[in-house]
Amino acid sequence: MTEFDLDKLSPSKRYNLLISLVVPRPIAFVTSIDTQGIVNAAPFSFFNLMGNDPPIVALGVGKDETRRNGLKDTGYNIQQTGEFVINIVNEKIVNEVNTTSVDFPSDIDETEIAGLTKIPSTKIRPPRIAESVANLECRHVNTIEIRNTRIILGEIIYIHLKDEFIEFNENDFRILVELIRPIGRAHGRDFYTRTIDLFKVPRMSYKEWIDRR
Repeated sequence: MTEFDLDKLSPSKRYNLLISLVVPRPIAFVTSIDTQGIVNAAPFSFFNLMGNDPPIVALGVGKDETRRNGLKDTGYNIQQTGEFVINIVNEKIVNEVNTTSVDFPSDIDETEIAGLTKIPSTKIRPPRIAESVANLECRHVNTIEIRNTRIILGEIIYIHLKDEFIEFNENDFRILVELIRPIGRAHGRDFYTRTIDLFKVPRMSYKEWIDRR
């Protein structure tokens, strides 16, 4: 078995190792706004849902010593305004989202470069992306800093979902994930994965597990 002592690996080797093993990773396409009203858009795959009561998301947003306060624009904007939107990504907008990952200057609105449409959010200032299948309006809760890693925690306070991706019945609803066709990051730097090859394994209660023995 091959083993790695991560303290002895360079940051780039650690990165390549981890992004190849921790897969697939969902993509948070984050829109934020600075105090001057300039919108920033950027994708992050160090992202996930941490709980539902309250509904908390976590973003891993690295530092950047060339930027304001040594932070990436997304991290700086969230620090200043306390608000951001997570726009869900599917394959239809992957090229536009990828364009926003370019290291543009802070005074550039990446949504305009990528040809994406900004529309107002309901409870917060940062706009959401019309082309996204769903938008999660978030308020900043806390930021955890561990050396060069910054983990931004946000609470989801409002969700927009396009009508064609939800099915209602008597007292409930179902999200049509098979139609959303979300994508994620996997393997190396330029690779993505589709989430359409699904299979089902029912979860058991302890009693069901005992009964099956």
